[in-house]
Amino acid sequence: MVKHGMDVIRQAVTFLNLGQVPIITVDQPLFALAKMVQWKWPDSHGEKAYVVMLGGLHIEMALWSVLGDLLDGSGWTVALTEADVASSGVVDSFLKASHLTRTRHAHQVTALALHKLQRDAFSQYVDEASFSMWEEARK
Repeated sequence: MVKHGMDVIRQAVTFLNLGQVPIITVDQPLFALAKMVQWKWPDSHGEKAYVVMLGGLHIEMALWSVLGDLLDGSGWTVALTEADVASSGVVDSFLKASHLTRTRHAHQVTALALHKLQRDAFSQYVDEASFSMWEEARK
């Protein structure tokens, strides 16, 4: 079924724009099937003849999952739990990106808190220079 869909898309793209490589965006289970089609028929559906992409939601979930792997063991979950942002079980789910909206919100809260701490450190450092100049000097 996925191969048939890819064939129909290729026919439409070829009719509308001759020579353009077809691109299809699918969710994760269909992505795996489309990749199998590409591996089984490399000449007609291979990576040079067809571009298969994960959908935006799955790309974002993969990003948060990788960030969770990086933050695992860093103390981030303990800090969020002690700050009463969420319970320990919910905070652990942020590492796996189980719930996208909650995970995104937790990372936004973290970024805002770190930015506030950075601004407070700057305020203690000097009153005359601008924050952006101080930030550029630190790079």
